[in-house]
Amino acid sequence: MSIHTLSTERALAVAVCASLALPAQAGRPLATDDAAIVAVGACQLEMWTEHGRDAHAVWANPGCNPFGSTEFAFAFARLHPQGGERLNLRRWQIKQMLRDTDARQIGLALAVGGSRTHRTDVRDGYLNGIASVPLDGEAGVLHLNLGVLRAHADGRHRTRATWSLAYDAEVAAAKRASMETYGTSGERPHWQLGMRHEWLPGHVQLDASVGSAWGRWSDRLFTVGLVFVSPAFLP
Repeated sequence: MSIHTLSTERALAVAVCASLALPAQAGRPLATDDAAIVAVGACQLEMWTEHGRDAHAVWANPGCNPFGSTEFAFAFARLHPQGGERLNLRRWQIKQMLRDTDARQIGLALAVGGSRTHRTDVRDGYLNGIASVPLDGEAGVLHLNLGVLRAHADGRHRTRATWSLAYDAEVAAAKRASMETYGTSGERPHWQLGMRHEWLPGHVQLDASVGSAWGRWSDRLFTVGLVFVSPAFLP
């Protein structure tokens, strides 16, 4: 592998890890995390593809809630850079519900997680505070995230603040749309629009999103995904 290729892969890995610092294990297709977890005793599998100018990726993100208020998730991605060798990325997250969201009550949660890119020194860890504010009952919900990211690349560590704001609303029967903006201190913020459809309510979801850095449409990213949710396997 040439030095140029390795440098390109490392740069792409840094970019991917940075962009994924906020899409913790949020409900697809949101990048902003929400104060919600899969039902107690159940599991879900989120699968999606990402397509950008310089790379595309395929993701699988299984998660389970065995105890009632804590969700454990482990994500795996295969990154395909343009003109470079493929990279594998792994990430994990534990989300602790502090207060459930309902039509009148603000939901609160705390998430901790991290990621690592195979064959590079790129890795990160993060802590994220999450609030979901119901508007007009649960027909519209405002999601707020504030967190801190500790990233390691090229032998250096950086600690940065992260933030995110999203509005998620019902637009038709079994359909919800979202618009959001998010960012990391010292970097250009991003925006994203998303749509999801409950194909089999409570069990199968189809979703898609498009977004980019503000003012840089050439950096746009498209995603298409599926979510499968199991029945509860614990009493």
